Amino acid sequence: MLQNNAVRTLQYDSEIRVAQQPSLSEPRVYDSHISITSQPRPEAPRIPLPVPIATVTGSRTLIPLSGYDCLADLPSVHIEQTFELNDALTGVSSENRYVVRSPLGDAIFAANESSTEKNRLLWGAGRPFQMHLLDKTHQEALVFRKKLAMGSMCCQAKSLEIWIPPGNLLGKVVQSPTFMQPEFFIEDESTGQLTFCVEGPVGLGFCCFSLPKDCYFKIHSGGNMRASIDHKWLASKSQYTTNIYFSDAKLTAKERALILGSAFLLEYLFFQTRF
Repeated sequence: MLQNNAVRTLQYDSEIRVAQQPSLSEPRVYDSHISITSQPRPEAPRIPLPVPIATVTGSRTLIPLSGYDCLADLPSVHIEQTFELNDALTGVSSENRYVVRSPLGDAIFAANESSTEKNRLLWGAGRPFQMHLLDKTHQEALVFRKKLAMGSMCCQAKSLEIWIPPGNLLGKVVQSPTFMQPEFFIEDESTGQLTFCVEGPVGLGFCCFSLPKDCYFKIHSGGNMRASIDHKWLASKSQYTTNIYFSDAKLTAKERALILGSAFLLEYLFFQTRF
């Protein structure tokens, strides 16, 4: 089950703010006779996005019912990392933070890593962590969970789980033990079937984790190209970005969320500085 702790404040993007901590005051206790006039109501539905944010592309207006639904209809998304000054001055890695943006530059999700300082210091990019993604409504849309897996230890398969609130496993990304090129499989938890195959550059095998900074991965199923992921230099912002291009317009929001999770796994495995 997912942790119930509220996600820490994300200050790096003014477009997304995290909801305040819930009140810790004791619930009110009634000691007198009470007449029950209505049955308890189910959990309140997610707050829809504001109308200007809900308009995605074309003539269709999308009002998401759950956080990852805002990925529907987007031709691409772009992941930008926010770097801390402390990291550059001390060399000690802090919890990574990212902004997931639409093609127009709008912030879709704010992503904040949750990990321990000990794990970051000892294991570097191979550390275990949870990545919390919050949408425009200040609600948690997705959670990515990665277990400890060192890049230099070939006997360990790398994987990442994609969860949605309040604690449902959406799917996972698992590394395949290939030797000619990096390869991953995206599994749908509800069906247990392999949904997509993610293939990296040819000639870089299972034990090689020093990919060039400009790198390209293709995502396919049934022999058909469905999406792609690349990591390249963005001259306008003087930084590297991870970009996902959905070449198949029929991809569901759930499938896009699984592909987004795979992009974050690739980011840690191949483009972080340590391990």
